[in-house]
Amino acid sequence: MTNYDIIVVGAGPIGSTYAYKMAKEGFDVALFDMKNRIGQPLQCAGLVSTNICDTKNLPEHVINNRVKGANLYSPEGTMIRVRKEKTVAYVLDRVMYDKYLFDRAVDAGVTHHLGERVLDVDIDNTTIKTAERKYSAKLIAVASGPTCHTSKKMNPGLNDESFLGLQYTVKTENQELDYVNLSIKEGILPGFLWEIPTSPFTKRVGLFTEGSYSEAEKILNNQLKSSDEIIEKHNGLIPKFNPNKRIVKNNTILLGDSASQVKPTTGGGLISGFNCVEIASKNSIKMLEEGNNKYLLNYEKEYHKRYYDEFKAQKNVQNIIRDMTEDDFNYMFKKLKEYEVDKIISEYGDMDNQTPLLKELVKTGIIFKLVPKIGVRRLKNIWKSL
Repeated sequence: MTNYDIIVVGAGPIGSTYAYKMAKEGFDVALFDMKNRIGQPLQCAGLVSTNICDTKNLPEHVINNRVKGANLYSPEGTMIRVRKEKTVAYVLDRVMYDKYLFDRAVDAGVTHHLGERVLDVDIDNTTIKTAERKYSAKLIAVASGPTCHTSKKMNPGLNDESFLGLQYTVKTENQELDYVNLSIKEGILPGFLWEIPTSPFTKRVGLFTEGSYSEAEKILNNQLKSSDEIIEKHNGLIPKFNPNKRIVKNNTILLGDSASQVKPTTGGGLISGFNCVEIASKNSIKMLEEGNNKYLLNYEKEYHKRYYDEFKAQKNVQNIIRDMTEDDFNYMFKKLKEYEVDKIISEYGDMDNQTPLLKELVKTGIIFKLVPKIGVRRLKNIWKSL
């Protein structure tokens, strides 16, 4: 049996970053992934806020485009534009980005096992089994995505729910590069549609939904213009945040999508995942140095301390959106224009931390004028925790 200090399962951006940080500390790290080609197939919209710069994980060469805001469309076509003077988000080449993070880990000394599928993680004995052999470690970190079997082992009886994400890479006519387009359609609520410009003549068109693939495909096809030409199609699962999920047991931890560390309103998980890697690696080092896995439990506690309130508020907003109709949204967008809420969103809006905007909308009282009666009672419950 081959022994390592740390085994990381999943060589996506979160797994590769955790492996890199632990190898830099001098630990013997092995990184496993069932795929032979890192980053493929693409399973992400690749839009992240500039907050990602704080994680120090973003090289310049993986940025395809910079955007300053968004055009928000109601079902009947009313448009609200929110913007800032400076760049607020980057459009990434995710395949190149994932490969960069993986190569960085390997350069730091991580031993990689590409194309070697992990069949089982033994939480009690801190070992893994592949078709080839067994491996043991002092610590196992699982970052293998939303369908993670280890998560099910840690959380028997807990329903791991996911959204479906579907996206096309499209060749299109000349387009505006500074803004992404976000659209509401009743058939995919609480999800939404997006158009993300990657270059003057290419864009990503996608959606996430609780519905079926065939329903999503029909809606997405109707979103395309006659001049749009589909280059590639991508789909994947987006985990739903679950505050009751355990992410630590014995000497095994969950990271990223496996831990459901994603924003409920958008499904984005890169920045929250990187921040959780910082928390996990700090406590992993202490655990390995002192031989005490109480530090792994600290990782779980610190994660909840940082994200529980924000994610819970987003999840409650998402539940309200699920109950709204297209008429509700058309009414809300008209009120947005009437009260010039676009200015408030532009000032207080943040892709990652949405509670400051919610607090401002509550403080001004505007939120209760925007949302139809169905949501007012539930909104009041949300604000108690803000």
